[in-house]
Amino acid sequence: MVNEKDERILMDSKEDINEKLKVMLLALGIGILFNYFFIWDSIGISGVIFNAVVIGGAIWTIYPKSNINKKLSWIFLIPIAFLSLTYCIYNNEVLRYINTILIPLLIVSYVIVIRYENIKDINLYFLEMIFSRIFYLSFALTPKFFDAIKAMINSRKSPKENSTKKNILKGLLISVPLLFVIVGLLTSADMMFKYYVENIGNIFLNLNIWSFIGHTIIIMTVTLYMFGFLWSFKYEEKKYKHIEESKASVNWEPVTIITILFVICIVYLLFSIIQFSYLYGGGTSALPKGFSHSEYARKGFFELILVTLINFTILLLSMKLCNKSNVKINKIANISYSLLIIFTFNMLFSANYKMNLYEKAFGYTRLRIFVHVFMLLLGVLLIIVLIGIWNKKIHILKCAVIASSIIYIALNFMNVDKIIARNNIARYNETKKIDIGYIETLSYDAAPEVIKLLDVDDVRIRSEIEEYIKYEKSLIKNSNDHWYEFNYYKKDFLTLKVSH
Repeated sequence: MVNEKDERILMDSKEDINEKLKVMLLALGIGILFNYFFIWDSIGISGVIFNAVVIGGAIWTIYPKSNINKKLSWIFLIPIAFLSLTYCIYNNEVLRYINTILIPLLIVSYVIVIRYENIKDINLYFLEMIFSRIFYLSFALTPKFFDAIKAMINSRKSPKENSTKKNILKGLLISVPLLFVIVGLLTSADMMFKYYVENIGNIFLNLNIWSFIGHTIIIMTVTLYMFGFLWSFKYEEKKYKHIEESKASVNWEPVTIITILFVICIVYLLFSIIQFSYLYGGGTSALPKGFSHSEYARKGFFELILVTLINFTILLLSMKLCNKSNVKINKIANISYSLLIIFTFNMLFSANYKMNLYEKAFGYTRLRIFVHVFMLLLGVLLIIVLIGIWNKKIHILKCAVIASSIIYIALNFMNVDKIIARNNIARYNETKKIDIGYIETLSYDAAPEVIKLLDVDDVRIRSEIEEYIKYEKSLIKNSNDHWYEFNYYKKDFLTLKVSH
């Protein structure tokens, strides 16, 4: 029986030399582009161009074994387009770091989907394929690059090879003395040409050898990795169907699960009654003695989020492992799942309420805004699960991926830093409290709101903001000097007016 390694060797031997050369040159081009765009430079419009080149190159490599019209592929292609676009608009460092990790995952997912026709849905094995392709297969296939070079050299050996080499050498020997004569005449005829010929050596004298070596290492590393990644799609994926046919070996009795959920729901019911009695309706006077709303929010928020995540895990495991043979008991189990979701909604609402109290007391930060969005995502996912409980036609995982993508894209485009600055400035107008140090750590995206602090009465705040704007302007002017680093809010920041 032929193993997977032998199959790859057989496929490689059948692959045309020109096809290998095409993938090698494409990988080299991506390596050079990566070095040109991203080494010591900020990511701007370069992010859009680079990602488009990688996707376009991958499609070119796997053609005609690709189906770009596959509906599932749009779940990944649309987020790639929107998230890539954020690089030339926004500057939120946290989201940029996340996108730098997320976009490659989405690109790999997209290429896998359009390459393999048997992948028609999102499941656990699909996720395994993504990480295997990134962290194992692409590295494992990098030696194929050198095998391809060796194959090309061997393929070009022929009886006429020695004769061709002799003819080339003869041509070079004849052309050298001719070049001396021609260049001498041209330098006499044109002073500018003479100047450039005489100074051509300065190019090599001014070359930083260590910088050259560093860039060469980066280019070759990216080239080898990209070759391994692109070449991996030459192979067929055969394990998918076998994995899909396997079923969960563990089946819990519905009565056991219903009992567990019933006990948990009783506790959550008591918790909800207490919540409504003093948190939502009672006001500050209803809190236990010695507690302020801000202290209460700070002490309970993260615990509620943790409980929500535990509930979500219990819910998914129960639905996955529950024995569904008994229809009547299964309906009771569905009711139990629904009750757990309702109580979990109350916890999310409570956690959001606590966070609002905390923000009013201590101000707004990125983490607190992100937490609000995360709670919104959990709420949407719970709704999807609730619908999926009663409608088995709903594919919960696929809907969850789509919902998560929409919310995350919205987070990228809502301009988090601008919202933080606006809310903190509004809070300052009410309380005269503001953390200027934190405001100055926000990205250039917050500039349209930050500049409003130049109109406040506090001279110290006005002075700090003026110095901050002048300093950041000088940084942008000294660092962003390439067209591919273009970013809308950086450009807009340079137009801010400060007093002299």
